[in-house]
Amino acid sequence: MMGIPKPKESTTGLIKARAILDNNYGRIHVKAGQILSVYEMAIGKVDRKVRALVPRAVIPSVHPHERSFVNELAYRILLEQQANAVVFPCSVMAAVLLKHIKNKVWRMDVYKAESELMWACDLLIKLGCNLVWDRNQSRMDHVIRMLSPVVYCEGDRVIVHSDPPTALHLSNSVFKQCNSLISLGRRRNEFMHNVIHVAMLAKVLFHPKSKERTLEQYQRLRDILQYEFIFMPDCSRADFDRATRLLTGLELVELTNDVYKFVDVNVKEFLVSLIDPFLVTYMDSWQFCISYMPRTLEHSQSLKNLCTRIQTYISVLYCEPYLYGESINLKVIENSILVLAKLSLVSLDKGKTQVFCVDPFLFSNAIREFALTIHPITAKL
Repeated sequence: MMGIPKPKESTTGLIKARAILDNNYGRIHVKAGQILSVYEMAIGKVDRKVRALVPRAVIPSVHPHERSFVNELAYRILLEQQANAVVFPCSVMAAVLLKHIKNKVWRMDVYKAESELMWACDLLIKLGCNLVWDRNQSRMDHVIRMLSPVVYCEGDRVIVHSDPPTALHLSNSVFKQCNSLISLGRRRNEFMHNVIHVAMLAKVLFHPKSKERTLEQYQRLRDILQYEFIFMPDCSRADFDRATRLLTGLELVELTNDVYKFVDVNVKEFLVSLIDPFLVTYMDSWQFCISYMPRTLEHSQSLKNLCTRIQTYISVLYCEPYLYGESINLKVIENSILVLAKLSLVSLDKGKTQVFCVDPFLFSNAIREFALTIHPITAKL
């Protein structure tokens, strides 16, 4: 209220407020999620008797098991909120267009685009997304309008706006060139948390693998993407089993002689196209680190400067319109370095002012293992 006393409510003010209801600000979707009982979750983890006689004004010391419980509760709340998030068809359309842009197709037949949109929406509904989708009432022109001015229709063609490249270094022209990809990527990421586990499985199962090998590479991808998505700690096996049951139940993956095989190639390619922008950006960033990251504390540099150098390197690496908007996203690049620090492959102080490679040989071997996990797109390492 900016320090101004709250005005007294009146019938006249209520009548005048009707004018606000005449404005169209979109639609509001409210969904009641699953009730989380803190009392039931705390049984066996938090002893309430210990805190019963402690005055509330006194801040008690928190035991490690209590801190672990609070951390688990926070993750549960966040994951429940994400599971109940609403997805709109325009976000799915952005994913469909980005899948074709990867193959340098910036124009699509409007009927083909509508057909692929319906297919992708039906798939996401089966995978558990809360998609606001009605095949009979949803109109293609409304979906395109929600993506304007990045996407527009010209006759019977759906066109993604793109400017020709005018420079190879980071400048306003480069960001203008990538504006469409960044905007579409932001739309696509609105439902990524709903399908991240099945997308990681699709990436791992690019070729048939044994159950143990599939779990191992799934956990490795989970560790790599821990700064991009929210995962429940110490639940990798449970998440893996849940994702495999979902895909096998939909007959998209089959398990024969303890070997997983992805049956539907179209679904596999679509799911892989959702996760590739992050993985390819990570591998490009690590490729730079292998060659140019400082090896000693005396030559260390700040994380911000390192990320800027990596961003410039990637901008030169792709001398044509970028395949992914994440490629020049400084936050994604920073996360790729934080993962290396988490895995003890680089040294990073708390102030993020000094970063350097601890063991170049160990670092190179670890990156090659990661490259094998996300083969074949990043097999160039």
